[in-house]
Amino acid sequence: MEGQQHKVILMKRTVITVLLLAALLFNIVACTTPPATGPNGDTRDGKSDTSTYIELKPADPSVKLEAMSFKSEEELLAFIRANGGSSSYGGYYRGDDMLAIAESVAAPQAMKASMDGAAGFTGGSGSNSFSATNNQVAAVDEADIIKTDGEYIYTVTGNTVFIIKAYPGNDAEIVSTIELKSQPQGLFIDGDRLAVLGNFYDSAYFKDLDFIPRQGMSFLTIYDVSNKENPDVVKEYKFEGSYLQARLYDDRVYMIVQSQPMYRIDYPTPIILEGTTVRAVPVSDVKYFPGSYDSTQFTTVHSLDIATGRDLESETVTTEWTNTIYMSEKNIYIASTESINEWDIRQDILMEQVEDSLTATERSRIEKIKETDDDVLSQSEKRQKIMQVYNDYTQYRLDDDERQELNDDIESLTKKEMERYDALTYTVFNRISVADGELRLQANGRVPGTLSNQFAMDEYKGTFRVATTLNENRWWREPMMAEVDTADDSIASEKIAIMPRPRPSGSTNNVYTLDMDLDVLDKLEGIAEGEQIYSTRFMGDRLYMVTFRQVDPFFVIDLSDAKDIEMLGQLKIPGFSRYLHPYDADTIIGIGQDATDAGRTKGLKISLFDVSDVENPVEAAKFVAEGDYSQSSAEYEHKAFLFDREKELLVIPAYSYDYNSLSYQNRQNYNGAMVFRITDSSIKMRGIIDHSDGNNNWGPMVERSLWIEDLLYTKSPNLLRINSLEDLESVKKITLSPGKDGGPYPVY
Repeated sequence: MEGQQHKVILMKRTVITVLLLAALLFNIVACTTPPATGPNGDTRDGKSDTSTYIELKPADPSVKLEAMSFKSEEELLAFIRANGGSSSYGGYYRGDDMLAIAESVAAPQAMKASMDGAAGFTGGSGSNSFSATNNQVAAVDEADIIKTDGEYIYTVTGNTVFIIKAYPGNDAEIVSTIELKSQPQGLFIDGDRLAVLGNFYDSAYFKDLDFIPRQGMSFLTIYDVSNKENPDVVKEYKFEGSYLQARLYDDRVYMIVQSQPMYRIDYPTPIILEGTTVRAVPVSDVKYFPGSYDSTQFTTVHSLDIATGRDLESETVTTEWTNTIYMSEKNIYIASTESINEWDIRQDILMEQVEDSLTATERSRIEKIKETDDDVLSQSEKRQKIMQVYNDYTQYRLDDDERQELNDDIESLTKKEMERYDALTYTVFNRISVADGELRLQANGRVPGTLSNQFAMDEYKGTFRVATTLNENRWWREPMMAEVDTADDSIASEKIAIMPRPRPSGSTNNVYTLDMDLDVLDKLEGIAEGEQIYSTRFMGDRLYMVTFRQVDPFFVIDLSDAKDIEMLGQLKIPGFSRYLHPYDADTIIGIGQDATDAGRTKGLKISLFDVSDVENPVEAAKFVAEGDYSQSSAEYEHKAFLFDREKELLVIPAYSYDYNSLSYQNRQNYNGAMVFRITDSSIKMRGIIDHSDGNNNWGPMVERSLWIEDLLYTKSPNLLRINSLEDLESVKKITLSPGKDGGPYPVY
């Protein structure tokens, strides 16, 4: 009996030792980020400066964000080294050397005119009425893949920009095309100026420059299209970084790009190619925040006059990875996510607890790691190797009881530290003013939670309004108990603590109002616990918001007093809306998915919400598409949503493919644009403009739609269809065939 008990004790100790070691190793590995790598080369002297290791502390949300400017290139390089910037030595030239290389490779984009026997035009008539892009802010135009001036349509397929004489419809035809090296992501048309912008990829171009940006480059080219048959380049820019979004306001283009900081001795800031001239964003125009970053990015706003392509302004701010931009008539708001990393905090506590016990040899090893040249080890690699020293100590220098005691101390201190934070995820905002085209970072702030999309932000009468969802798993160190059998019926099985486990705290939704300094004025938190925001729409003094888990709570929130947010009413119905659009002051259109009471989606749904009685909103009408698999890209892309109240017109891309029906004849398949007659109390589908081409039912085809006078234009990648608005009868079809650079395979 005594031997069996001894065997059980040994077994339990072994289990505890193995699992505690696993927990410590997991903590170390989980927070170690592999270093970013980039193109390598040599500086002129063949060696960069050596720096010391920089201890970084987690962000403290209780501290007010204050942007700072770098005073020198050395200060900027130190920041990049400390925050995970990759090493690169490609393209280190200055002055005449760099200019000579750029001149040898930079040339205007090739253009190919396609006449098709059409007569030439020198501009739009200016008298036709037409629809504009569905912009979030009426006066702020958003870049899109199709634009019109009421007579011509400008659109993109592959790497080709098409200029189409669109009205009258019977005479519609392609006037000319512009073939580009890379596929454009957006267009603007402003009078006789066409701006084309997107990401730029050309390995030969970068090879000749001896410079390979980590995320490539973006491009912005402005054309004079007064002669539609022969567009002429006015100005060309290439910006280091990937294209994020763009806006056009008051005849100025605002283009936002993002790049990863790279440890470069020459040109440490984002590079700008203006025609054949190479320069970089001035160091003084790069703003940063003290503290650590998980994924450091340079987010740069470039602003220029669309008429001349000149008067370029640039402002760069260091952010986490960013994908949400909102622009009002006065400001651009850049939103990024900031996370409190509990694993990093546990590492810091482990080092603090063990540091005084290290031997002289271990301390010396750590110092050698810290002093290693940054060209050899990045900051993240240094931290990884330093943590290995501490890990070796805990694994080989402590016995089971000491290791257990250390782990208990770490658990207790970590939990105490984590209680300081109201949330583990925050959205950080940077407000850049755009007065008179000048870009100035004016304010910074943060609120708990993350954004669903750009419509979760709004500026109104000097107040910035935000809606967020807070999803969190806090790793409170509550032990998970497990029974260990004693292999002896006379001895009761015992429970031992084997490993901490995550305890999800669920999700909540919150609304905040902030002043222009981005300080919080008021907050309404804890809305729809356990659900998340699917759509939001700020309209004047109100916010309309939809959350979802199983049913669709539609909320009406009063923001008339920025210092006193108030819930007015709510409605719960099956399904959810992913996009909300105002019909009028008392009616909201919602587009999303129908669902069962259990939350299973059942296909495309359009709702009309009557909010005239704000305390008791009702669903005044709805349309549910045939087919459980029906969907629309307008649920996610607001620019695919075409609405005109006077014309009682609603057009959205729609697609359905019935995967499960055994009978092909019974399948509810379609692919095109749904056209509706819509009023404040009814939704009636008039028909579908077909773009399926008889073959492709595997994905949505229609990308955008617009109207000119009495005609409806719907665009898919290879087809522009023209139909009568009155009866939807076909008027004409125009095939959009990309040129030789439009893709890897020929298209017929």
